[in-house]
Amino acid sequence: MAFRVAFVPGVTPTKWFRIWAERRPEVPIEAVPVEESAQLSVLRDDLADVVFARGPVDGELRAIRLYSEVPVVIAPKDHAIAALGDDEAIDVAELADERMLEIAAGPTGGADAVELVAAGVGLLIVPKSVARLHGRRDVESRPVTGVPETEIALVWEAEKHTELVEEFIGVVRGRTANSSRMTAAEVEELRRQKPTAKAKAKAAEARAAAAKAQPKGKGGGAGKGKPRPASGRSPRTSGRGRRG
Repeated sequence: MAFRVAFVPGVTPTKWFRIWAERRPEVPIEAVPVEESAQLSVLRDDLADVVFARGPVDGELRAIRLYSEVPVVIAPKDHAIAALGDDEAIDVAELADERMLEIAAGPTGGADAVELVAAGVGLLIVPKSVARLHGRRDVESRPVTGVPETEIALVWEAEKHTELVEEFIGVVRGRTANSSRMTAAEVEELRRQKPTAKAKAKAAEARAAAAKAQPKGKGGGAGKGKPRPASGRSPRTSGRGRRG
């Protein structure tokens, strides 16, 4: 049975897929490319176990925020924006007189929108990763300010939080091979079984204090409070004479 991972355009999960293949070769990854318009429905329709989603996430779903994306504006190569430096930003207010395009739903929506930009129909604001995905020689992209950053998160359904989901979360978060396979209950059990170094030190101090508190007999031997018998006498006959 494969572990199904969906991801929206612009997300590159190759690194995590490679780590997973090294740790769990018996459970192959099934990559599920998905458009943003369907990024959450793939979970509800049971088409994926987890999804790398962009933007707001339904409150009924579980999500781990991974990183933010810088917004950029894509313009034709002969547009004034192309004269800016590669890292020089333009404020969105300066684009007020421009015709702004949007990506239409569908598998070719992004590529189609960028093609319209290249044709001079309008400009397009997208996350930098999406601009890189649909990059062409006849368009340029520059950072744009005044536009909220988008966020990429790993999302799954709470009632389907399986051991495989937990392990994939560990891979994405950069846990080691051993820790990524431990559930929260297993971690708590290990914590109870293995005392901390501080607890061990306190136990050693307590044992040392108890040893010092033990009373010592005469001559430095530990007699548990009872004096040793005098030399030359047997413990059975000490202090008693025999009657004739």
